[in-house]
Amino acid sequence: MRLRSRVAVLTAALVALSFLAFTGPALAQCDPDNVIFEDDFEFFDASWGTPSDTVYVEDGALIIKEGWGQVNFSTRVDEADVCIDITIVEPDQGDVDISPASIIFWWQDWDNYYEMLYWATGGYAVDRIRKGKATRVVEYRETDALKQGLGQTNSFQLRLRPKDATLFINGDEQVRFKGQAPKEGGVIGFRSWGLSKFDNFFVSELIE
Repeated sequence: MRLRSRVAVLTAALVALSFLAFTGPALAQCDPDNVIFEDDFEFFDASWGTPSDTVYVEDGALIIKEGWGQVNFSTRVDEADVCIDITIVEPDQGDVDISPASIIFWWQDWDNYYEMLYWATGGYAVDRIRKGKATRVVEYRETDALKQGLGQTNSFQLRLRPKDATLFINGDEQVRFKGQAPKEGGVIGFRSWGLSKFDNFFVSELIE
């Protein structure tokens, strides 16, 4: 009887853990043992600049809204694994189709950078901004890997190499695309056209 009771308890515990794994928030997959930079957003770190009405920390997340973009100058890399959990909370003007959230990477200045955008409708794309002009590097595509709808948390990983990058969404590899890191490396940041939450931010050494 004792053995059966223990087996029953262990089985129940495993079922509970499996349930949490499928229903809990998405978690970034970067290597915690080789971290270059991380932020759990307990407070607004000075490396993000100065907080304002459009970018601030609240309840353990970085909040960005109204089309604002913010980069972190402690994240300059040419190659690395970049991980972040993003939740689009509110759309701009009530329209989810014009309200993506994004990861900015290989940023040199606001005229030269790359940007991975995703929409709560279940699609993503990648742009390169060069000398202020945007070119689509990865055309808009939809994927079942994205959890659709406002308030859904999705986990993103960008594997940056000096001449290409790979995008993972919720652990699922989506696309590998060509790119060019700046000679001195570029910094990482985020943007939101509506109101979005960013948390579990890691930048770790690229180990393959």
